[in-house]
Amino acid sequence: MFKLLVIEDDRIMSKVLVRIFTPEGYDVLQVNTAAEGMAACLKELPDLVLMDINLPDGNGLDLCAKMKENSRIRHIPIVMLTGDATSVDSKVQGLAAGAEDYVLKPFINEELTARVAGILKRSFNR
Repeated sequence: MFKLLVIEDDRIMSKVLVRIFTPEGYDVLQVNTAAEGMAACLKELPDLVLMDINLPDGNGLDLCAKMKENSRIRHIPIVMLTGDATSVDSKVQGLAAGAEDYVLKPFINEELTARVAGILKRSFNR
């Protein structure tokens, strides 16, 4: 079973993500802030992180870059989620920060689960 960490301040979106991934066989942990996200990532060592860009205590792009600088967790794939990114520049910034994928909200559930499964398959050769 893969462990996902959701870093999302919108409680409704967090619940949606749990409802999408739990029936797919994932163990889903959720936190609401960048600080909680970094701490949970270091403690839990999830297999993949789903992260909102707009967090109450920081920018998800900065957190992504910070995670990729940490030798203990840099291997963990990150998928950025946002409803604000309308330009190609913001997508490029997310990928440049180290994210493996960048998904716009609202998303299609099946597409998001397929993207996550593909990243995990490549990361773990399963």
